[in-house]
Amino acid sequence: MASVVIPRLTIVIVTEQYLVWLGLQKLFESRAPQIVVLPQQTMVSEALLMERPPDLIILDTETIRDPASSIGQIRESASSSKIVLLSGLEDNACLREAIKCGVESVILKIQPPEVVFAAIHALYCPTSYHTPHESNNVREGGTFTKTALKPSPLTWPDELTEREREIVALVGQGLSNKDIAYQLSISDSTVRHHLTSIFGKVGVTSRQKLLIHTHHVSKPQSNRRVE
Repeated sequence: MASVVIPRLTIVIVTEQYLVWLGLQKLFESRAPQIVVLPQQTMVSEALLMERPPDLIILDTETIRDPASSIGQIRESASSSKIVLLSGLEDNACLREAIKCGVESVILKIQPPEVVFAAIHALYCPTSYHTPHESNNVREGGTFTKTALKPSPLTWPDELTEREREIVALVGQGLSNKDIAYQLSISDSTVRHHLTSIFGKVGVTSRQKLLIHTHHVSKPQSNRRVE
């Protein structure tokens, strides 16, 4: 995977698991020394007591008891801070609720370090999504400032088949591939085939990004094509 440019940032990791905080802190220290990881916080309210809001707040979903309230606190008290969820595979219910409240990205704990850096790069260096004249990014010491224009509104492509739209709706409910297969009376491999097709048409690269997409746009309408 190609290396990405990460800007100078301050990050707060809200987690009750010290090893999670330490692992991320060591990762950033060794591979992105321009990122300052602030002391571990176990509660969102503690993170918001800082004199200056951090650029990025990483929320461990195992720590969040009330996603709506926690994210609401951040939006109200640290509106300039971006929010990234750090999730385990078993945190589906909490993850869905948190995404509904509005977060910038989701990272699974099982994903490799490259995914962490790519997620941060996409948030602060979104030049890949704009032509030069569309972006007002400014270079500072080889990094980008956070003044880029927002990406275009997300939409559902017309090419989605009726079956694919059904699967999108079930993914939005947090169902696993096995649950979707049972619900639609199809095989797991067929579900995976449809998801691969959906990813390509929607323009996402993972189930988590598709899940975020489903909560950022209206429900895809039926196009009367069943496949």
